[in-house]
Amino acid sequence: MKLLASLTSPYARKLRVLAHELALPVTLVETAPMEDGPALLAANPLGKVPVLVLDDGSSIVDSRVIAAYLLAQAPGQTLLATAGPAHWHGLTTEAIADGILDAAINLRFNAGQGVTEGAWPDRQRRAIARALAALAGRIGAEPGYPEICIVIACEYLDLRFPDIDWRAHGALRGLQAALTDRSSLAATRPPQA
Repeated sequence: MKLLASLTSPYARKLRVLAHELALPVTLVETAPMEDGPALLAANPLGKVPVLVLDDGSSIVDSRVIAAYLLAQAPGQTLLATAGPAHWHGLTTEAIADGILDAAINLRFNAGQGVTEGAWPDRQRRAIARALAALAGRIGAEPGYPEICIVIACEYLDLRFPDIDWRAHGALRGLQAALTDRSSLAATRPPQA
């Protein structure tokens, strides 16, 4: 399997972490989404990363769909409950963490257009603040995939928006500190750019 991805994409990072945690043979193919390269467009007509290209040449798009596929490739995995309330709690935690990423990336693109203040950026920052507070209360006793998603969202904020103080939430600070040296997270930390 090949993962078309940018090294700074937090969505791709959670998949790289999953592949590492599950010992799945996934080869990273660095891909710049803004260049609309032919390999990327052939795999995903939306021109977005990440994309998982399977051995038969078919592709799976969207990080949550790819994550579900990777988890399904490892029967007996314990990173995410496979059924019941814990399953839905984990997927909801992933969705909230992804929502932080969505809002942060929206802020980043707006800033690139010179829009850093106003109703839309303020709304994105408020969404991030509410989501961080919610995630602080969703941390499980045993760190798994949902907690990895939380740490990736927080570390993405460090990379792109260091002014957003997610560490003000002690539970998030404690989780990140506990997982920072986890080999899958250390190996996938993005370059500072």
